[in-house]
Amino acid sequence: MRITIVGCGYVGTALARHWHQQGRHWLRVTTTSADRAEELAAVADSVQVLDAADPIGLRQALQGSEAAVFCLAPSGERQVDADGYEATFLRSMQALAAVVGELPQLNQLLYTSSCSVYGNAGGLLEEDTPLQPRDRHGEILRDAEAVLLSCRSPSRRVAIWRLGALYGPGRELQERFRSLAGSQRQGNGAALTSWIHRDDVVAALALALETGLDGVFNLVDDAPISVRDLIDLTCRAAGLKPVIWEAEAAPAADAGAGRRVSNRRLHGLGFQLQHPRLPVLAGRPLAPPR
Repeated sequence: MRITIVGCGYVGTALARHWHQQGRHWLRVTTTSADRAEELAAVADSVQVLDAADPIGLRQALQGSEAAVFCLAPSGERQVDADGYEATFLRSMQALAAVVGELPQLNQLLYTSSCSVYGNAGGLLEEDTPLQPRDRHGEILRDAEAVLLSCRSPSRRVAIWRLGALYGPGRELQERFRSLAGSQRQGNGAALTSWIHRDDVVAALALALETGLDGVFNLVDDAPISVRDLIDLTCRAAGLKPVIWEAEAAPAADAGAGRRVSNRRLHGLGFQLQHPRLPVLAGRPLAPPR
């Protein structure tokens, strides 16, 4: 199969490496950085420097491909404002919608979104839970999903993966939370967070391609963890000073404590997580899928 991976950052590069090692597909990958072209040439048959929001360049990148995987992410490590999100996610999906009608051979679209689209929704968050973005970032991700879903047709499948927070090689939790050691944090940290390992994202995208998956799917592990437990256990494992938590919780934190992202649909696909829980939860029993 001929595949284009649009966006070769943390997830996209790992996915390209996975398929390159299999040797079963012809791969084109895109990057926004010309400096990475040589590196990516080692895991792909073709590399294109591309701003995915450019319809002409995007059409060229997708020409001849039967499947496209969009692993979009803003450039750099710093917090990105809403304008950066719009340029990366929404405008790229709008560019796709503008050219997809000229690409009749493109019959499978895969996309990595985020569980942040649920925003202020409470309770058990399933794929059909009404989305309630809490800020402009979430609204942009919601709108990008809607544009992508408009590209679906009887001959073109669309699979959207809503990812939990990412971790894995190069994104270890100890380094992420090191700066919090010994600090004071507002609230009681009761809000639940959902995580997913990069390698499970790669495996889920590969499964979606192989099975012609269509629809929206949450992609989180089996063990949601409170912010407090996550930070405290990580600092303890790293031998760092504990975080000092205030006793009073803000109303938003109370709401977050009862919110859990469901991965029942994921398990219904027969998908087996390689990393069903964070390393800091090793040895603790897993709750049944919800």
